[in-house]
Amino acid sequence: MKEEIPREGRVKFPGDSTGGRFHPRGWGLTSGFPCPRNTPVRSVLLPLSIASFLVGETPQAAAQGAGRVPQSVLDQAEAATRAMGQQILQGNFKVALERMYPRWKKRAAKKLQGGQVELARRLAEIPKEMTRQGISMLNYEVRKPTSAHEVVLLRGEDKEGRPINMYLEWLVFVPTRAEYRVIDPETRLPRKIETLGFQVAVNKKGTPDWHFIDGRNCSIADLRSFFPGLPEDQKLLGLPEVGGGEIRRER
Repeated sequence: MKEEIPREGRVKFPGDSTGGRFHPRGWGLTSGFPCPRNTPVRSVLLPLSIASFLVGETPQAAAQGAGRVPQSVLDQAEAATRAMGQQILQGNFKVALERMYPRWKKRAAKKLQGGQVELARRLAEIPKEMTRQGISMLNYEVRKPTSAHEVVLLRGEDKEGRPINMYLEWLVFVPTRAEYRVIDPETRLPRKIETLGFQVAVNKKGTPDWHFIDGRNCSIADLRSFFPGLPEDQKLLGLPEVGGGEIRRER
């Protein structure tokens, strides 16, 4: 049984200048652990996943519905997301940086003195921060993609001067669910938390590699800064559900 956590019932974390209230909607999964708003842990993730870093400078792009995307692409995106999640679950937080969508990572690094070296240093601090705040990741589930699109449109001409329009990347929205064990700093009792989010899985056509953007920590506007051709219609866009709450035992 899952219970949505009301504002007045959120777990308080030490070090939070706003009262440290637990906020599952602010938790990012690319990094592999929850990040309560306005806490030292969340500040570790800001350079990694907060999409406010990412504006402008994008090639033209266009989108197509999932019906135009081969099933093999959807399967590959799901499998790649699951593989990344399992690495994080095992404590390999470096994979979050290694598998981050390159343009997203580059823009984030520009906001830090020290660039990607600083990103890596902060990422390495994540396990310690989790331990200090009594947070442990119990499970990471990957579900079937909700939609997919062709993005990054290359325009040109062939030798006869005829126009060529070629999409260079696949973009797939892959839903995720994670469970965390959190020690309440007031009662010292453990609580189980569920978060629902998604990964934006991106693949350069013709290559085996997939890279990711944490959907919990970006807005539609952020995504359009890289992929301006994504559908305006929300149903066609197909974003997965985002949410979270405490998991309570049945009595």
